[in-house]
Parts: sequence; structure tokens; C-alpha cells
Amino acid sequence: MQMIFELFVTEHHFTLRCFPCDDARQKIIEERSEIFPNYFLSEEKDSFGNKCVFGKADIPHNYFSVEVTGIAEVSPENPILSSDGKESLFKYATKLTACGRRLSDFYEKLSGCLNPALSNFEKAEFFMDSISRVFRYETGVTGVFTTAEEAFALTQGVCQDYAHILLALCRKTKIPCRYVTGMMIGEGASHAWVEVFENGAWLSLDPTHKRRTDDTYIVISRGRDAQDCLINQGVFRWSEKCGTQKQEISVFVEEIQESSDTE
Repeated sequence: MQMIFELFVTEHHFTLRCFPCDDARQKIIEERSEIFPNYFLSEEKDSFGNKCVFGKADIPHNYFSVEVTGIAEVSPENPILSSDGKESLFKYATKLTACGRRLSDFYEKLSGCLNPALSNFEKAEFFMDSISRVFRYETGVTGVFTTAEEAFALTQGVCQDYAHILLALCRKTKIPCRYVTGMMIGEGASHAWVEVFENGAWLSLDPTHKRRTDDTYIVISRGRDAQDCLINQGVFRWSEKCGTQKQEISVFVEEIQESSDTE
């Protein structure tokens, strides 16, 4: 990730959430990070268990960069268990995942076809399939603060919007579900998908690609919506008059084949 400022800034305080999780599903074998400028760094976990690095850079700078590299061992068959009761936090809509008139009307149409005997995960899959029939992927039409209702009205958006819409429909049914930011095999930007709580475990769905996740997905952070999983947050002071800033996030993930000895 890099940020380029039109003018020099000072008193730059930042919070970074760009470090892959280490849990039952994925083990971090190796991790290295380079942050510039990198004065006064500290590391903690937020209320959702995401690794955060907090920092401050006082010297004037017009460039800020973060590079994280490493190796993760992903085992999607290992479920993420939850026994602390916090899953109830994810049953209720947030500002970004609240159903307005259009999404509520869509939900009412779907609820008439929804079999109440289905599990939470099966209901989420039903919603995911329904979204794919009325929503299409398109960049440049939504932004960081676009709500599920606003994106649904446009009938197009990116992975963040797919995830928010699925969260909105699941929460309308009081299904605990959470937003996930992560990466996929290949090169591009970060990705977003959804985890649904079912029988004590969190199970994953990717509504953008209409499928369950597998070992090609690497989790970075989890939360109620995209605002809980922002890769970079911060404040700073312009050294002169106000200027502009540009942020770019790029991702490259490749699979490492395990070597085996042969006679």
C-alpha cells in the first residue's frame, strides 16, 4: 500500500489492518513488514481480534508506504470456532448494512421462497444466489462509504457491495454474519466476502464469485462491515494549505507447492 500526498504532511497518526490472521483456518509461517515512515510503532488487537499496528510520523513527508510479505498455510476444512457469545454482535444491521425500501422489498420477495428448515448457511447461500441474478460487478460506481441499499439501487458494484448486501439480507433474518477483508490467489486489489455463524463455527461465502471459499483465500481482518476492516486509517496535518492525497493498494498472492522426496 502507498499514499502519495500533494503537499508535505506532519503529525501523521495511522492505524494499519493489513496483516493476515493467524488462527485455526490459516497459520502464518512467515511474516515481514516494512513501514515508512515508521516512528513510534506499537501493535495490538482490536475488539474483533484483528492485528493492528499503530504509528506516528512527525517528520514532514509526502509519501507513506506499507509492504507486508510472508507465507500462510491455509486449511479451509478447519472451522473457525466461537464459544464466547460475541456472535450476537453480528446479528444486527449497521449503517452500511441496513435494509432500505428497495432491499426490504427484495427480501420480502425472497422470504416467500425461503424454506424455514434450511440452516443459516443454506439460507445465506440462497440469498447469495439471488443477489447474483440481479446485481453485477462493476468498478468505479460505488465508494468506501456506499451503503448496501445505495449499491443495490444501482444494481452494480464491487466485492464490498456484494458483501454488504448479503450481510443486510442475512441480518434481516437475524443470522449472525460478519464482513471479511482478505486476498485471493493472483494479482490485484484486496477482496471482501462474508462469514456466517452456524452450529458454533464461522463458515465462508464469496458472494462476488457465488461460491464457498477455499484455500485460495487469505483472511486479513473481520468485522461488522467494511468500516471495521479498513486497511489504513489515520489523520495528519498539512504543512501548508490543504492538498490532495492518493492511496493505492495492490496484492499479489501465489501458491507454493510442497516438495516431496522421491526415490
